[in-house]
Amino acid sequence: MSPDHYPRGSVVALATFVFVAFGVELYALSVLLTEEAAGGEFSIGLLSAGFGGAGVVAGLLAPRVGRWSDHHSVRGLMALGAVFGFAAMTLFSVTTSAVVVLIAFWFLLGPAQAMTLYEPAYVAVSLWVGEDVRNRAIALLSVIGGIAGPVFLPIAGWSVETYGWRPTAAGLGVAVLVVGLLATLVFYPDVKPSHVDSAPVPHVSWLRFWRDHRLGLITASVVLMFASMNSMLFHRVAVFEEQGFDIEFVALLAGVSGLLTFPGRHFAPRIAEQLAPTTVYNAAIVGLVGSMLLAIVGSPMLVMVAHFVFFGLFFGFALPLRAVIMNGWYSGIDFGSVMGKQWAVAAVVGGVTPWLVGATRDALGSYTVPLVALTIAVAASGVFNELASRRSRAPVAADE
Repeated sequence: MSPDHYPRGSVVALATFVFVAFGVELYALSVLLTEEAAGGEFSIGLLSAGFGGAGVVAGLLAPRVGRWSDHHSVRGLMALGAVFGFAAMTLFSVTTSAVVVLIAFWFLLGPAQAMTLYEPAYVAVSLWVGEDVRNRAIALLSVIGGIAGPVFLPIAGWSVETYGWRPTAAGLGVAVLVVGLLATLVFYPDVKPSHVDSAPVPHVSWLRFWRDHRLGLITASVVLMFASMNSMLFHRVAVFEEQGFDIEFVALLAGVSGLLTFPGRHFAPRIAEQLAPTTVYNAAIVGLVGSMLLAIVGSPMLVMVAHFVFFGLFFGFALPLRAVIMNGWYSGIDFGSVMGKQWAVAAVVGGVTPWLVGATRDALGSYTVPLVALTIAVAASGVFNELASRRSRAPVAADE
């Protein structure tokens, strides 16, 4: 593969599939879980257990998905994910059983998320795109994927109001199936890792994250960042409601904050071609720490607005940089396995942390202590990232 190889049509198809998968499996589904939709027929606790459990299952499957990607084309993997997503949404749309809801989420939606979101997409970029132009592909993937929320949230809300939640769920399932199969079977190149016929892929054990200090440190940074950001995104409307602000206005600012991520999604990978990616990442982390401090202060209104503005801008810069850093350091025959195991830890910890934040808030009667803890975690993420950037990659023996 030439250094400047960039199959733009395939990357656009990949990004479009990820955009639809995110829109259906995360954003639109969050609308379906409300009391006006499925929450009116099933308990919110049941649906939360299903939705949260799906994320944990996706994280637990990430190492297997990564390992598969190291041996095979991601084309079939992501096509299968589209089928799982369709099956999950279809079963959810017709069942009246709480047990079947959990089956649809844990055994169908969880695997679908593992096979259709950013993790296999990052491996695809590593396989398809030359190293010299890879950051452009990551930027395009991040930008198009980021449109999912602004597009699918209002569409899902309108569809639930117009047709009801069950037809909406079924229609969303058809959408992920059609787009997924069209993208994977028509536009994806059937590219397998170049080593599959010449050399076996070494097994990546968990001990590697301890032996390779740089890998362990950057993984700690990724885990802390994801857990903190996932918790903040989940709780931030409630945070400012507690401080006396109008929910509708806070929700509007949250939407604007999402739109403000786009400059960072686009420019961060390009800036990382001129500066060390870890330097760009730490600059984003400093901005995020500042935005978290503003959330702790909370009022007056100018402080709240400043939080959402800075959070959106700097979160956008942080989002694509994990892929940039990991591609630069670990792209190779076992890249999928390394990324999968790293994401498994991040997904599981990131799934538990929002619950811990909520439980702490209920116990103390305030979000102040959880917000301080999340801010410290973001700052610690920056410390681990800086330490990782100063480590030379130590030779690591192939795992047996």
